Amino acid sequence: MKPVKPPGSAGSPRSPKRFLDRLVRDTARTLTAPTGAEAFLHALCATLSPRLDRPVRLKFVTFPPGLDVSGVTLALDEKYIVVVEDRAPDPHKFVIAGHEIGHIHYGTLDVHHPSGPPAAARRLLSQAEEDIPWDRVVAMAARSPVGAAAAAEWEAEECGLRLAAKFSKVVGPGVAAGRLTQDTLTDRLSSSLGNIGGP
Repeated sequence: MKPVKPPGSAGSPRSPKRFLDRLVRDTARTLTAPTGAEAFLHALCATLSPRLDRPVRLKFVTFPPGLDVSGVTLALDEKYIVVVEDRAPDPHKFVIAGHEIGHIHYGTLDVHHPSGPPAAARRLLSQAEEDIPWDRVVAMAARSPVGAAAAAEWEAEECGLRLAAKFSKVVGPGVAAGRLTQDTLTDRLSSSLGNIGGP
């Protein structure tokens, strides 16, 4: 993975506000309203891909029970795969995807796996996509042997929360299901900072 400069001030190209404002604006230009949450997030990754060292793929997967995580990013040699919990409410999917994209943006994916995804997960991912047991891949990738750096988790979570703040603007104010509450946000921050597997 190419080295990424540390985050700067709010006016810096690396700042989460400037980064996400531009990314969301450029993505919205490619879509016709109304747009569903998942369709927007797929388009967001498509817009982001040419700006990185490899493309970003987005997968919505049902995570296995017992995992205290709702998202994970697999940094493979040829692509990033951002995996988001399929059962999460739509606004929460924005937080999860934004958190993972934040790790890519800041170059902090290695806080969980310094050497990349476990070898066993890589072997599973080498199969045809329809044969990949995503629940096993997610479980392996989420059980990181390395404690996550709190600063990296705060930065990534800021990206997630900033993206979620744009939810009603890009998907539509009429979407009420799964609205984020203060309790939801508190739970997310506690999970992100207290869990070594990711958000």
